[in-house]
Amino acid sequence: MDFTDVLLIVIRWLHALAAVAWVGGGLYYLLVLRPSLKIAGGDGAVELRMLGEQFRGLVNTAIAVLLVTGIVLTVSRLTNDYVGVPYVAVLGVKIGLAIYMFYLVRFLRPQTYPEEPPTHNRGFQRLAALFTGARAVLLLGVIVFLLADILQALVEQGIDG
Repeated sequence: MDFTDVLLIVIRWLHALAAVAWVGGGLYYLLVLRPSLKIAGGDGAVELRMLGEQFRGLVNTAIAVLLVTGIVLTVSRLTNDYVGVPYVAVLGVKIGLAIYMFYLVRFLRPQTYPEEPPTHNRGFQRLAALFTGARAVLLLGVIVFLLADILQALVEQGIDG
């Protein structure tokens, strides 16, 4: 194992750690923290906003790490002989979903993420909230994790085949 191999392991580890922090933090926020604050009394709006601001720092750091490490890992993988068309197709979907997640967090919902938009909206706004809210970002993150596992399986299949 040479220096390049060790460097790629460190980059892969940082990539995974950033993804786990973002998605895991989102799971904790949506499934544990937010419901607990609402049960504790009132709507918890002030507490949720403060927590959202703290979480935003983690998400912004994760996005930066994911972008840099993702580019390096993509170039590294695509230059190997055992990567075929299925790998490239799945990678394209994964990158597309990740870019959409980054867009949602950085540009579409810069003030409110990870809070949901008000639920009193009707029609189009409610439908749009379904595809742009914190739950949507979390679901996309879980799907991206699944695609990462599929990519790993395709690489292993290419090496063994």
